[in-house]
Amino acid sequence: MYGTYLRNNGCKNEEKQNPAITTSNTLDDDIRNPVNIDDFVEKADEKKLENPNLTYFSHYDMRVAGDIKPGVKLFEETYGGKIEYQQVGWGERISKLQTLISTGMSPDLVDREGEFFPYLMSQNLYTDLSNYIDFSSPQWENMKKLVESYSWKGKHYYCPFTANALPDVLIYDADRFAASGIDNPLELYEKGEWDWNSFKRVMVEFVTANPDLLGGVQGIVSNDIMASTGVPLIGVEGDKAVNNINNPVIDNAANFIMDLRKQGLTVRGEGMWSNEPAPLVNGKVAFLGAGQWRISTFTGLPDRNFEFVPYPRDPSADKYYYNLFTFGYMVPSGAPNPEGAAEFINIMRRCQVEPELRKVVDESIMTEKSYSKEAYDFLVRFENLDEYDVVVENYTGFSSELTTIVDNMLLNVAFEQGTGDQQGYGWTQLRDANEGSINSCLEGFME
Repeated sequence: MYGTYLRNNGCKNEEKQNPAITTSNTLDDDIRNPVNIDDFVEKADEKKLENPNLTYFSHYDMRVAGDIKPGVKLFEETYGGKIEYQQVGWGERISKLQTLISTGMSPDLVDREGEFFPYLMSQNLYTDLSNYIDFSSPQWENMKKLVESYSWKGKHYYCPFTANALPDVLIYDADRFAASGIDNPLELYEKGEWDWNSFKRVMVEFVTANPDLLGGVQGIVSNDIMASTGVPLIGVEGDKAVNNINNPVIDNAANFIMDLRKQGLTVRGEGMWSNEPAPLVNGKVAFLGAGQWRISTFTGLPDRNFEFVPYPRDPSADKYYYNLFTFGYMVPSGAPNPEGAAEFINIMRRCQVEPELRKVVDESIMTEKSYSKEAYDFLVRFENLDEYDVVVENYTGFSSELTTIVDNMLLNVAFEQGTGDQQGYGWTQLRDANEGSINSCLEGFME
């Protein structure tokens, strides 16, 4: 649902961009997606900031993202300032930020990064917001536990303003399923019958009924299947990393994924994340596994009935476990306006929880993404984390080296397309070959 999710998880913009360029403040999609927050702007004599201007440093312009735009306009119109945007290429984000910090030119806001918790926090890259955000205020009431879970050494560098239990989905053509007499996965989910076994069964049935296929599921496979065990590969408890790579439930998930691979049911496709829509549109796969942002690609197709469903439950687990997604902005060390940045984060949280303001956000998202109300309402259900048991997978939080190691293991298990001398390894071989390197990457975080 979130525009920010599209740009931070699985849709890596590799365009070469000049980080010195600052764009104008014109929200250039006002005709396509007009947002009016006049009813929520407080009087200027009641709301003041010493400095109402902020600089945002990123590879995309948050100010025109459907979920963020209302908060940007509310901040600017309440305080009479501007949020300037500094653009940087995807692959240069961290190095350029470190340079800006070291030269005393820090921006005020940056995105949460994959390695932000705990590695980048441990490198003093961010500002502790404990003295800038009042976590006892109403908008943070239901977020305090989650905020605390991301604290590091007693400091609060990350205050997510949104979270949900459905970062990735399985998208499918409901009409093709019906034409082949196959159970609708969403109906199975709503009846509590959507688990690994039924997931595999409907794929086998689909491939049998439609033999000229690439396979059953393309795209993201391992990450969410692993999460459904209830155990992260790499977790964080308190201030320590926890390596679960040898946990038997992880072995069980890996064996299930390898079984799908051996039966020709998994399709990697092109690129790391393999979210290209053509195979699903053309009926060459039963499912596309992708971040929920990809849903909007299919909602606008005329006379087609694409639906989506969460990843299946591990039938051996005690509960239905979901992968957790959170998002928020962080304030770099040396930021010139941490007070203003914290207030923007507060406003973004208000946009999530204040009913009338949330209606404006919902309309903006639905307009940008072309979601049907039915689809959007289903997505919103997963924001209430009290109703879902979630797993926080954190293998990306320590180093690019660890991320690459585990990514390759998961890709190899699902698609047998790994790299080097580990290509085609089974899970046990992969685990044994990489355990030493994984522990080395976690050194200093497990003591």
